[in-house]
Amino acid sequence: MTVPKSVLAAIAATMLALLSACASEPPVVSRLDSSGLTVITLDDALVLSRPAHGIAAVVQDYAYIGPVRVNHMGKIDNYLWIGLASTVDRAFINAQLTRTTTLALLIDGQPMLLELDEWSALLDASPYATAAPVYATYGVRASLDQIERIAAAAIVEALFVTERGEIERYRAWQGDWATWTLFVDAD
Repeated sequence: MTVPKSVLAAIAATMLALLSACASEPPVVSRLDSSGLTVITLDDALVLSRPAHGIAAVVQDYAYIGPVRVNHMGKIDNYLWIGLASTVDRAFINAQLTRTTTLALLIDGQPMLLELDEWSALLDASPYATAAPVYATYGVRASLDQIERIAAAAIVEALFVTERGEIERYRAWQGDWATWTLFVDAD
């Protein structure tokens, strides 16, 4: 029995589409750090951006956000790791850095306020690699339910509140909040 070329072409196209879809999903990464903690993250953090016109016309600020699960001998904690970065070195232009205190996520219009702490030396290395140099890192303990709520949302807006009360609005630039479902499902 001979299979028509059109059927073979359709099967090949379907297989290619399935392989492409699988390759585009960011995998969940598990590693053991030097202190014996098991650290689970996504392969890449979500990247948000905002123009920083107050510094220069083409400067962009970035916020990298990614979920982190730390397993310390069966005690599991979930965090959101935040790395703030810029395309310009603030020290070089003598610009003041204002500490960020709160991440306000608007999840389908409902606020989720997360008080930020400095990312501690809990881990031997940053949980996520970044393309732009990071000038500040923050973390916040988050429940798996909160992370799942973020991942399931149709619309997520990120607002960072500084210690001066300024609000900095970042927009999704690279990645998708929905990929966090893979992190939630890795439980």
